[in-house]
Amino acid sequence: MGTNSEIYRTANLLIEEYGEMAAPAAFIRADQLFERGDLPGRRVWLRIARIAEDLLSEHIPGNSSIH
Repeated sequence: MGTNSEIYRTANLLIEEYGEMAAPAAFIRADQLFERGDLPGRRVWLRIARIAEDLLSEHIPGNSSIH
């Protein structure tokens, strides 16, 4: 896992499963991987956590338009 589409797909699945707790769940997974010494895996799960935060955010980026 590592492509943008895989990251977004995983973040969306976490949101479906955990709702607002999706990002904390991804951060926990990143910490577990760090403890095992899996730094590439940790980086992926940190990206997933950040994307989940963005998807759940009520803040609208400045370069976005709402339809």
